[in-house]
Amino acid sequence: MKKLLYTVLCLSLLVFSCQKKDEKTDANKDGKKENSGTGGLVSKGKELFYQSSNLTGLKCADCHSDGSNNDKSNTKYFSDVIGASKRTSVYSGMITGDDVKRKGAGASVCWDTYLKMGRPVSQEEIDALNAYFESLGGEVKESKYTSIAIPTQNKSKLKDDQVKIASLTPDIVNGEKKFKETCGFCHGGKTVKHVPSLFEDFDGNLKSIVYHIRFGAKFMPFYSYEKLTDQDAADISEYILKNQKK
Repeated sequence: MKKLLYTVLCLSLLVFSCQKKDEKTDANKDGKKENSGTGGLVSKGKELFYQSSNLTGLKCADCHSDGSNNDKSNTKYFSDVIGASKRTSVYSGMITGDDVKRKGAGASVCWDTYLKMGRPVSQEEIDALNAYFESLGGEVKESKYTSIAIPTQNKSKLKDDQVKIASLTPDIVNGEKKFKETCGFCHGGKTVKHVPSLFEDFDGNLKSIVYHIRFGAKFMPFYSYEKLTDQDAADISEYILKNQKK
């Protein structure tokens, strides 16, 4: 009788142990499914959005707002990413239709051109960024701006702009404000690597400043007419040139 009870007890413990093991295995599987599902993609997308480039020190969140980083003044000069992959066009109208989602709402362009990540962005990373953009609450706004930098640089229009901007009466107070909100992020601090100080290392003039504002250069972005007007360009140029060390 004792042997029988002992055997039953052992079998009961064995069954209980197997059940617990199965529950743990199922829980692990569920966790893996969750991490690889929508929640996991959103988390990965946010991580990528705030990931700094080893080469430049830049990250997506330096220029684009996800609704929580509006304290960075630079973000108001570029499109936000709230629902960006649901827009009909991005990147000043250069990316449209199905390519919007296929290119991560333009993230693939920024990845190569401005962040200089040093390797192609993967499809998994594109999916993660799209998922993060779509997870952000708020109205999806179209963002098409006017630029002479794309699809090809309009050098004839640039020359006209340089002449026009040189004829404007500059406001150095506004120039300082706009410089600190835009140019100062890269050229006035230590956050971004491999950029010159526009007061110590920059041997330029109004034409070269306007060139960089409208066309960009290397991993410097171009600025649209809607975000920086010709008057703003004149004011910024005045502030830089009047504060350059001789």
